[in-house]
Amino acid sequence: MKNHASLSVRVAAFLFLAIFLFSGVISTRLLAEPASSECFDCHGSDDILGWGEDEVVENTTPAEKLPQAHFVTIPDISSFVDEKRYASSVHGDLSCTDCHSDADSVPHGRYLKPVVCGECHEGISEVYANSRHGLARDEERVLYAPGCSDCHGAHYVSEIEAPPSPVYFSNLPGTCGRCHGNSEFVKKAGISLREVYALYEQSIHGRAVSAKGLSISATCVDCHGSHDLLRAGDPESTVFKKNIPATCGKCHYGIYSVYIESTHGRAATKGLPDAPVCTDCHGEHEIAPSVEAASYVSPLAISTTTCPSCHDAQRIVKKFGLETGRTRSYRESYHGLAQRLGDQMVANCSSCHGSHAIYPSSDRRSTVFAGNLKITCGQCHPGASEKFASGTIHGGGAGIGEVVKRLVKYFYIWLIVLTIGFMLVHNGLDYVKKIRVHMKRQRLERSYERMNRIERVEHFFMILSFFGLVITGFALKFSWSIPFLEKGDNEFFRSFLHRGFALLMVAVCLHHLGYLVFDPKGRKLFVDMMPRYKDVKDMIQAIRYYLGLAKERPAFDRFGYVEKLEYFALIWGSVVMIATGFILWFEEESMRLIPMWGIDVATIIHYYEAILATLAIIVWHLYFVMINPDVAPMSFTWIDGKISHHHMEIEHPLELKKMEGTGGDKGDKGKKGSELSVTTSPP
Repeated sequence: MKNHASLSVRVAAFLFLAIFLFSGVISTRLLAEPASSECFDCHGSDDILGWGEDEVVENTTPAEKLPQAHFVTIPDISSFVDEKRYASSVHGDLSCTDCHSDADSVPHGRYLKPVVCGECHEGISEVYANSRHGLARDEERVLYAPGCSDCHGAHYVSEIEAPPSPVYFSNLPGTCGRCHGNSEFVKKAGISLREVYALYEQSIHGRAVSAKGLSISATCVDCHGSHDLLRAGDPESTVFKKNIPATCGKCHYGIYSVYIESTHGRAATKGLPDAPVCTDCHGEHEIAPSVEAASYVSPLAISTTTCPSCHDAQRIVKKFGLETGRTRSYRESYHGLAQRLGDQMVANCSSCHGSHAIYPSSDRRSTVFAGNLKITCGQCHPGASEKFASGTIHGGGAGIGEVVKRLVKYFYIWLIVLTIGFMLVHNGLDYVKKIRVHMKRQRLERSYERMNRIERVEHFFMILSFFGLVITGFALKFSWSIPFLEKGDNEFFRSFLHRGFALLMVAVCLHHLGYLVFDPKGRKLFVDMMPRYKDVKDMIQAIRYYLGLAKERPAFDRFGYVEKLEYFALIWGSVVMIATGFILWFEEESMRLIPMWGIDVATIIHYYEAILATLAIIVWHLYFVMINPDVAPMSFTWIDGKISHHHMEIEHPLELKKMEGTGGDKGDKGKKGSELSVTTSPP
């Protein structure tokens, strides 16, 4: 008993001594470290923000400068700390030195080491260290990798459920957007997706958060994770392609449970990289409601871009043995034609096949299973019978229906060819006969030579080359197809014909240049084409006449302002189109002389000059030689080179006066006219 009491005394003495020593250590530490109140003596006043260099040196001890810790500004990282706000934060019961352990004296060092949150939050710190952001810090990209304070704040950390918290659901997109919405940061950090924040803000998820305040709407961490965020290519990532359905399914479980059993879902579960998952159809950050035109699953987009991106892709169709031509056959069907005409309510791919519950047509669960077609078609066509739903929807296949459709199609093709061909031949014969009668009558009338043979030949080949270039040029630009030719042959023939017509135009221009230089009539033509002050007065007089402000129209000589404007416009257009055309034709050779942007400029000029020339011919030239009531339905001068005495009196009275005043030929009965061989449309 005595021994037992002695043992108890010894144990009690030992415990007392231990407590005494431990208390001494704690007291020594507390006395050594400054209290938070001492910290607030300086940091609790916003005067510290206005300290100059002298005051900083006076109130700190020398220390080695640390590298920049953040690329973007963190809102509450400041030398000024509001004591009341800090006290109400989740860390309000901690002293300053619990985090800033190197601030162990007053004054402390000028530069303090970064706070290590993992000393308290060890589990989260370990998870973060293996995340995309944590690994980036290990890759010495600390400046571009967010730490704890970048997301949660520094001195005023709140509970994540509290509205002031930067990671509160409505604040979270903006918090992530401080980096991912900063174009300079994104570029320097080497982030491949550069517009994610702006896209998310306009998405259905972003608008639900910012405009409606719906906490159930997906934010960044709902899809990517928070501390455990991984690269998209990491199989463990929540946004790894195979995992995306399950990630979206956390919110959209009903759709997920249907999708995962579908054809697409089973393929995705197997890990097939080409299997469509949620983001392939709906988009990623830019998801929009299906009723909006910008949505990838809008009624128009589904059948024109979204579904065809796989079902019209040759690689995927061949790889998985899918039926070819589905997109083309839909576009040629009643539904496809109605959609192309602007009908937004007409059936598209998902109307018949479903959206998430898509199965093979042989599966009884499929909406296009033969036994279900009556119900599927009946959604848009109430009362649809089994006979209504029979046959192939996309076209092709076998059966009496397809045979009948092909026969009807070929019947109408031949009916069109024969009917329109007969009409063309009939009207062509009628036109030629009337032209002959007109020319015969004109030869009997008093007339003058307006275009000589050289000018008419030049004009003919200019017509041929110009309209050939217009048709083939716009066909190349807008991928117009030549009937009955495959896609590759189409492109070859369009290019071949366009260049052939271009060479023809070059030849015509060179011939005309030679005509102007070496032929007396050509030199006279060019001299008479030179603009004069009278042309300006004539244009003003003509406009006043058209408006009823003048009683008489201007009297023109050999060429009026109309012909001169068109002639020099033709010269300008020909030079520009030939120059830019050869730059584009011989692209590699051109790039040795001009920069890449020069090729782009040539492309722009070539395109818009073509539009200008085409419209000018239609609006200006064709009006004066076809639509103009004085010559309608067409001036035949370009064919026979003649102009009647009546039209000379109206259009060129000054030239007629010169011809008759100098004793020139009166033009009776088609005799050879004046040597003033001219044209209303010079080449």
